[in-house]
Amino acid sequence: MLCLYKVTIIDTIGESHAINFKRFEYPNLMELIIDNTYDDIGDCKGRAMCKTCFVEPIENEIEKDINNISFINTPETMDYLFACQIIVDKNINNHTFRILDRD
Repeated sequence: MLCLYKVTIIDTIGESHAINFKRFEYPNLMELIIDNTYDDIGDCKGRAMCKTCFVEPIENEIEKDINNISFINTPETMDYLFACQIIVDKNINNHTFRILDRD
């Protein structure tokens, strides 16, 4: 049985994108964002060095505990996160992330 999940991405101009995905369909959230929005992020290709893929987790009614999100490397803060470090699995299902403008 194929299990689809959903994540909502708010892009840098404020548009909301509800994106369906399969578990591990993308190596990380950054790749999902690049493939499904017009935002140009991830200058370092996912090595967490360029700081161009910052996202802010937005609380929602379905799940308020973002501490269950799976990371490639544990972040120092949960106020903003590198999208390239967030694993695309069931733990981000129904979460909302806002892409932070790098200007």
